[in-house]
Amino acid sequence: MLKRNLLKNKQFIYHIGSSYALLAVNIASMFVLTPLLVHSLGNERYGIWLVLFSITNYFNLSSFGFGQTFIIELIKSKNKLKQINVLINTFFGSLLIFSATTLPVFLFIQYFLIGTVIKISPNYLSEATKSFWIIYLVFLTNFISQVFYNVLFARNKLSIRNFIEVSKVVLSFIGTWFAIQNGGGLVLVSMVTFLVTFLYVVTLYIACRIDISFDLSFSYFSLSRFKKFLKPSLQFFVMGLSHQIIVHSYTILVSSLQSAALVVVYTVALRIPDTSMRLILKIADVKVPKITSLFHDGDWRALWLLHNRLFWITFFVSLGIGGLLLVWGPAVIYLWMGKDFEFNYILFAIFLFNMFMQCVVHVPGVFLQSMGMNKRASIFYVVGTPISIFLAWFLSKSHGLEGIAIGLSGVQILVQLCIIPEFYNLVKREFVKKGWALNLFQLKN
Repeated sequence: MLKRNLLKNKQFIYHIGSSYALLAVNIASMFVLTPLLVHSLGNERYGIWLVLFSITNYFNLSSFGFGQTFIIELIKSKNKLKQINVLINTFFGSLLIFSATTLPVFLFIQYFLIGTVIKISPNYLSEATKSFWIIYLVFLTNFISQVFYNVLFARNKLSIRNFIEVSKVVLSFIGTWFAIQNGGGLVLVSMVTFLVTFLYVVTLYIACRIDISFDLSFSYFSLSRFKKFLKPSLQFFVMGLSHQIIVHSYTILVSSLQSAALVVVYTVALRIPDTSMRLILKIADVKVPKITSLFHDGDWRALWLLHNRLFWITFFVSLGIGGLLLVWGPAVIYLWMGKDFEFNYILFAIFLFNMFMQCVVHVPGVFLQSMGMNKRASIFYVVGTPISIFLAWFLSKSHGLEGIAIGLSGVQILVQLCIIPEFYNLVKREFVKKGWALNLFQLKN
């Protein structure tokens, strides 16, 4: 028993350690490259870069949430190789089909929206359209790689996947630095991103083949399995679509309602709170396979104790980091971007509050997602999405960037608060059946 517990703790340390190592490398790369790109490209060209990547992020929604369903099903399949082959090839085939549906959307944006709805100066329009083609290829490559990316996670090979991602970030950093130092613009930087992404996907594939033997063949594609994926995946899709609009539509909103140059002001104010939030969210995220297994086995006591530990760790860490950033954040921004950068402290404070709230509600939220209970969440996200866009648009007229931030962040918090009672009510019912007391402060048996 002691040996098994030590092994589990060791594995958790590897997973959480590699996750933080990945985030640390991402943060270091961001801190060095962001001011370099801003100063080399200028505010508008860097804003265009952010907007183009934001647009292609929406294309990821065309997977219709199959990735999350695939992870849950693959975890359940254990080591049943035939079932694993069916799952992998059904997901892979689905992604190929879904990726084809993004081409008409891409062409419409490329020829009808860029330069009109998405405001870009005529001097940069040609560069923006060429870069968008390359960034679209980056999306397609990453899109198909979801299969291998999710296989490693479901197979509990998170540390290996993180190591591969660390290598990707380092290569991307070196390539981008080289491109900028040699006077490269958006097109060359986009090409570097594509080449690094291609190498990344090949490495993911090799890592998957080392871990488990599978064959990529359409003979394993299962129409019945595809149909089985549809219902739970639709809920994941609705959540993903709504989350994408609420959380990541700011680049399009700011560039449309204000200007592409102000995207940089908004993004820099968001970056440190958002990066801190991602660090904190990893505390719960690495436990997704464990949560799914406990729920599948019906071990409610262990599930609740795991929730309590994750909740309080997340609460105090996010509170402490939020407080420190509220005081020292501006100094970090000016050190990072330079004293002449246009820093918006109110915008920064809004993002810090959102960071704290999102971290706290994420814990019960990740339990619901890992347990496949997304119907209630999808309904609230559908309702919240148009409200957030309208509120951001309405408040931007009187409060500018701060209004957009309040509209998007406020609705996001409200939606999450409406979703999480489902988890607590479910656990409470199961505890009442067994005559157990529900105690949020209990950390061990």
